[in-house]
Amino acid sequence: MTTPGEHHQLTHVVHSPPILSVPVNPYPYERPGDEPTVDIKGYFNTLYDSRWLIGGITALITFVAVLYALVAKPVYEDNLMIHVEEESPNASKNILSEASSLFETKKAAIAEMELLRSRMVVSRAVDNLQLYIQVEPKYLPIAGFWFANQNSGVLSEPGLFGYGGYVWGGERADVSVFDVPDAWLNREFTLTAQGNNRYRFSGGGQRLVFEGTVGQRYRVPTPDGVVEIKVDRMYAKAGARFRIKRMSRLGTIQAIQLALVIAEQGKQSGVIEVKLQGEDAKRIHSLLSEVGREYMRQNLARKTEEAEKSLAFLNQQLPILKRQLEQSEDRYNQFRNAHGTVDLQEEARMSLEQAAAARARRMELIQKKTELLSRFTEDHPVVAAINRQRKEVDNELDAIAARIKTLPVLEQDEARLTRDIKVNTDLYTALSNTAQQLRLISVGRVSNVRMIDAPIAPEKPIKPNRPLIVALAVVTGLFLGTLIAFTRKAIKGGIDDPQKIERMLRARVVYASIPHSSNQDKLLRKARGEGGVLPLLAQMMPEDEAVEALRSFRAALQFSMPHFKNNIVMFTGPTRALGKSFVSANFAAVVAASGKRVLLIDADLRNGHLHRYFGVSRERGLSRTITGALPVEEIIHHSVMENLDFIPTGELPPNRSEFLLHLNFGSLLEAVSPHYDLVLLDPPPLLPVSDALIIGAHAGAVFIVARSGVTTEAQINESIKRLNQAGISPQGVLFNDMALRLGAYGGQYKYGTPSQIGYVAG
Repeated sequence: MTTPGEHHQLTHVVHSPPILSVPVNPYPYERPGDEPTVDIKGYFNTLYDSRWLIGGITALITFVAVLYALVAKPVYEDNLMIHVEEESPNASKNILSEASSLFETKKAAIAEMELLRSRMVVSRAVDNLQLYIQVEPKYLPIAGFWFANQNSGVLSEPGLFGYGGYVWGGERADVSVFDVPDAWLNREFTLTAQGNNRYRFSGGGQRLVFEGTVGQRYRVPTPDGVVEIKVDRMYAKAGARFRIKRMSRLGTIQAIQLALVIAEQGKQSGVIEVKLQGEDAKRIHSLLSEVGREYMRQNLARKTEEAEKSLAFLNQQLPILKRQLEQSEDRYNQFRNAHGTVDLQEEARMSLEQAAAARARRMELIQKKTELLSRFTEDHPVVAAINRQRKEVDNELDAIAARIKTLPVLEQDEARLTRDIKVNTDLYTALSNTAQQLRLISVGRVSNVRMIDAPIAPEKPIKPNRPLIVALAVVTGLFLGTLIAFTRKAIKGGIDDPQKIERMLRARVVYASIPHSSNQDKLLRKARGEGGVLPLLAQMMPEDEAVEALRSFRAALQFSMPHFKNNIVMFTGPTRALGKSFVSANFAAVVAASGKRVLLIDADLRNGHLHRYFGVSRERGLSRTITGALPVEEIIHHSVMENLDFIPTGELPPNRSEFLLHLNFGSLLEAVSPHYDLVLLDPPPLLPVSDALIIGAHAGAVFIVARSGVTTEAQINESIKRLNQAGISPQGVLFNDMALRLGAYGGQYKYGTPSQIGYVAG
């Protein structure tokens, strides 16, 4: 605090005579060349001030998260793993591998992944498990599922207070057949247990209601079509309800396709993992197992499909070729028996060999064409090439036949018979070998995919992760609370550190920093229950920190009083709700307690309530004397405390500002000032009305009351400017309601009896 010889008044504030020589800079603390600094202590103080807000938001979000973690349905996950084996392109070749190369189907891992998700596989699994029929107990919304989990395996008494049909235990219903008209798909119906294996079917927005027996199949005609249902089992007490829904088959397939998570493990490893999540562990295990089995079955069937088709064709042709061979042998034997052995000349022999070779090639081409037609059409380039080769062979046969005709008839007959035997024998032998190879392929064919990890029914859910949810909720609550705290701080813009005022005004102008008093809060809460009297903290809690701060201000004011033009001091503030009346009343009590005679005047003719601190009425007060209705002596309430007198507002007049301009107000102050050591004035706020400017002209010192976190820098600058314009030089600032902060100076002094050193009670 300042001493009489080193007294500082507000920067840019005029002295008597009041001349505003330098205008007030709205942001004087921003000097050219100043580098902005990060106010770490200010950030922590903001968090400390908003600790209850941050804690409340965190507690609320955490409570919601805990509630969600308790009532959320568990989510299970099952998986299977498939290995796709790529066959080596450098594998050794043999007759079997060459024959089977036509039927080889190589698929990369990416193709297998798409096949696993295809409708060809998923639809079979959906149909086998009838996943388009959805049946579940009717639980109480939000928390009903949690109660059912706690009582799983036990039948409950249906309903909430006997209504609604809600179930709370392990109720279950199995439905194997449920078909509805297309217009009724995806609608929710209700099965209500009637007892004695009876049930009632209703709902779906329809008037259809019928009763049935468990185990029997029903067909019920409706205007839209036929409803067919069969309930296999119903494990529930009478009155329990179940929700039943017939889903669209295509919609169910598409939903499962989207739910399947298929990915290759590693880069080009050929190992595929299939994951599926759901709320029913048994359901997802059954579905994934069925998908795996169906995929493996179809993959293996595809590998042997072409070989089996070719083998079926050969099995039909081999008996025919065998009969043709036998008939050729019989005709040749008959010819030899009839004519004896015939020696062919070299030319005839060569012609026969050429003809036999050509016919063999022709039959081979026919065989290849037949096999290719099982996979391709006549227009395919490969089939067209076979046709061209066959035409060339036919031309060659025609030429050989023409040459043979020149031989003797007997040689021609022998050549023809021999040729038929050779051709039929070669063809039958080739086709027999091919058929045998295809049989080996069909029997020994192994799929290039294998299931290395089959699905296993999950035992524990993967969601919700309750500890993680709660931890994230706490972090989110702290983040949101901190964000809201800093946002509120930025919007309000209130000063929370008295040093900011001194840096702004570049002078040591804060005469007192009055801390927040928790004792005052307690006294106010108690006073509200007892009546209209306000508690005077300096009288009821004289050791409070706020009262000690006022005592410090009393000491500073004592050294400054000789420099004032009179002993009249005014406390004013920029706006309402700054604690100005609290400061005025308690400071008057503190000064009076030091033995000084003090007069406290409530000059707030708009909303003054100082009389409530002393339990007196406002009617006999200041306004009565200004109007001349009462003399000064009759409006002073003597000894409201020892050495403290008080003048209330009196009846509140309609024209307050003009009322205070009356000469009687100045005369009143001149009359009472010599009789007291200190006269305190408590006017209305400075910025909303002009009363304080009128009253301040009579005061020897004017102090501006600012409240921590409420008063802004702009309000202080505007207050100083208005006082300067009215010719008033404010003396300093009282920083009120300052919260306990990090690094704040001061602290509560603990009173007690000191112990005596070396003294022992006898």
